Amino acid sequence: MVINAKAGTARTADRAGLSARIAERVGAIGTAASVEFVEPRAWRRRIEALARDPAVDTVVVGGGDGSVSTAGTVLAGSGKAMGVIPLGTFNLFARSLRIPVGMDAAVDSIPGWRAAAVDVGEMTDGQGRSHLFLHHVSFGFHPRFIETRDAVPYASRLGKMLASLRVWGRTMKSLHRMSMTVRGDVERPRRRYYQAAVTVGSFREGFGDFPHAEDLTKGDLDLVLLPARGRADFVVALFLAAIGRWRSNSRLEVAAIRDVELATRRPTVKASIDGELERCASPFRFKVRPKALIVLMPPRPPAD
Repeated sequence: MVINAKAGTARTADRAGLSARIAERVGAIGTAASVEFVEPRAWRRRIEALARDPAVDTVVVGGGDGSVSTAGTVLAGSGKAMGVIPLGTFNLFARSLRIPVGMDAAVDSIPGWRAAAVDVGEMTDGQGRSHLFLHHVSFGFHPRFIETRDAVPYASRLGKMLASLRVWGRTMKSLHRMSMTVRGDVERPRRRYYQAAVTVGSFREGFGDFPHAEDLTKGDLDLVLLPARGRADFVVALFLAAIGRWRSNSRLEVAAIRDVELATRRPTVKASIDGELERCASPFRFKVRPKALIVLMPPRPPAD
């Protein structure tokens, strides 16, 4: 198991106590585990080394969304399984796996984890660079919001949430429109949008939760478009999304896709790739990689 040494609660955790507790929980399922704390600058290199190690069949990662996404995109296609201990602010992929949020609850859930193969998204930009993602890629309002929020100092999970609330209103005061065409499984002529996003699976509908996928095994992505129809419409769209209305949100255009291309008028734009900002070249080709990542997760509850 590898833990991002700077992620959330890991910064203040009793490392020896946490390591012993994890070893106890893993031992309950008849196997052994080593626990190491890894600095962020060495995170990708360490995950890549574990992916190459023939003696390793499972990698459990502890960190926030960025750390988990990096690990997942490295391990996708490797045949090795990945477990997640959520230590970040939003923990969106962990929520999609139905892993309890919070270090203690997640560690306690380890004996009940089972292996499952889940879908991964792939974006190829205009320069031919491939980017894998576990949760989303977004353009427009969301990347600008993240960029503005990250410029505000905060020192804790609560501080990050409060900074997000302050920045939300500030960003809405200067809405930008993005000119974009859509081709492939969905066709749209050139239109203006406040935001466009591609998500792995459909977001769960329901009040009081962060946006996360209902099912990561259906073999498709969701294209989510927010047309530029004025500030009032934008506010209503975001309010409905905030209370868990996605496919039932009349202000959004949502469609299941497996292959689609988004082309912006600008040659390069900033994108949020699982919450990490990167400037990428248009156009953007999205495809799903069905069941490309093996994960460990609690079993799905029986259908009603």
